Amino acid sequence: MQHMRKIVGILVTLMWLGCAQAAERAGAHGDAAVIAMAEAYLEAYSSLDIGKLEKYYDEQAVFHDPTATNVPGIGGPFRWQGRAEILKNIRNWSKSTRSLKYVVERRFESSNYVVFVGDVFPLVISGKGDVQYKYPIITIVTIANGRVMEHRDYTNYAAGAIVSGARP
Repeated sequence: MQHMRKIVGILVTLMWLGCAQAAERAGAHGDAAVIAMAEAYLEAYSSLDIGKLEKYYDEQAVFHDPTATNVPGIGGPFRWQGRAEILKNIRNWSKSTRSLKYVVERRFESSNYVVFVGDVFPLVISGKGDVQYKYPIITIVTIANGRVMEHRDYTNYAAGAIVSGARP
């Protein structure tokens, strides 16, 4: 009987570990509604859709990238305060960048902070044609009262690479 209990215990543990690993592979943990809102926001941001973005940002929202330090074409580091300033700067980006496609490896939510870990693929307009870059990135989106309160990027610009297109 004890032998059978051990086997059942081991099987239950293995099933639990399998479920935990499957959840980790799915890459989403935390409050599903908050994650869904942050994902919808990130989709609008990725396409630089000003009309949609305007609806997400709180009036006092903050957009911050402390890792952009004199990055060619980006400048930085930057910290934009307020919906109007954020949208103005994203409008300026959209003059030289078509999109910012994210490939998210993992995401989780804790206390209204949604953390996205993966790569971002900016499609940049250049005189020689569009250039697709790839950068490792962690983006943290803070949601409160149904609005984006903060968007924070930590990008490894030094590890960036051209994926396709002409060299600028």
